Amino acid sequence: MAMARERKPLALALALALAVALLLVGLCRGDVVQFIFGDSLSDVGNNNYLTKSLARAATPWYGIDFGRGMPNGRFCNGRTVADIVGDKMGLPRPPAFLDPSLDADTVFKYGVNYASGGGGILNETSSLFYNQPMDGTNGAQIQRFSLYKQIELFQGTQAFMREKIGAAAADKFFGEGYYVVAMGANDFINNYLLPVYSDSWTYNGDTFVRYMVSTLEVQLRLLHALGARRLTFFGLGPMGCIPLQRYLTSSGGCQESTNKLARSFNAQAGALLERLSASLPNATFRFGDAYDYFQDIIDRPYMHGFNNSRAPCCTLGRIRPTLTCTPLSTLCKDRSKYVFWDEYHPTDRANELIALETLRKLNITVVSNATSS
Repeated sequence: MAMARERKPLALALALALAVALLLVGLCRGDVVQFIFGDSLSDVGNNNYLTKSLARAATPWYGIDFGRGMPNGRFCNGRTVADIVGDKMGLPRPPAFLDPSLDADTVFKYGVNYASGGGGILNETSSLFYNQPMDGTNGAQIQRFSLYKQIELFQGTQAFMREKIGAAAADKFFGEGYYVVAMGANDFINNYLLPVYSDSWTYNGDTFVRYMVSTLEVQLRLLHALGARRLTFFGLGPMGCIPLQRYLTSSGGCQESTNKLARSFNAQAGALLERLSASLPNATFRFGDAYDYFQDIIDRPYMHGFNNSRAPCCTLGRIRPTLTCTPLSTLCKDRSKYVFWDEYHPTDRANELIALETLRKLNITVVSNATSS
């Protein structure tokens, strides 16, 4: 009897040791995950935790076609392009960096999304888009994450994970991940094209694009130095054709001067990604371009299953522009027939077509078990 009693604590200790060992093995192994850097086109909730931000998708009708139909931080009725691309590649969807439930196990299973509505390649972008403190300090800087800030947060994630499993295992994990960077539109829409920003009179179109691309090069090189080896940069769409830009014209047509800036940026950014991929050690840096296809959707919506590519689905009666979708807004009868959800962002259906075209041009095989919502 005494011997039996002695065996029970021993067996319990062995069982606990085995459970801990299995947990550590699972953590150290990790999965191939994504790290996403971007703006409101990729934000999955970070700005909802920035309480002073004016760019938040925290109210109905955002998210109406996603999951349970509640707002989730996506500036859309459903999925983002990054959501869909990852789904089609069989990758898990990374949660927002500011999600309170984010822990080491979550990072290893899903990765992290650092995207922030209003964010830009340039630190100064959207700096006037947020509530400024009365004491004159630059407190607004914390109310959206620029790309430099997002990379800083990623460095913090790396340090956190190294503490959990050690440098070697963490470096291997980050080196095997997929990296997505999708930014640049705000640098035009909420910076260069607004005369209240000094960049609008400091640069002309050509020099501003070069300024953006040279800044982007430094940022992509930094990501490579931090371990990014497989990276895709999503190019810009026809920014001059978003409903807000159309509304600002007397004809209601696309602003060709704005679209010209987007095409110029895409050409130079694409060349940059090709150059970096050829010169950086073990780098596969690719440029995801769906500009022409998106333009065709806008120009010929009926050929792609839409009946409206000019106005947003979510509107406040005849009041325009309404910069966000609100609980007081009314929705179009069939959201799948509209190209744009609000004044800035495409609908879930448009995002799906753009994502599929991006994958096609990148020659990436689509998996069959992709998530639909």
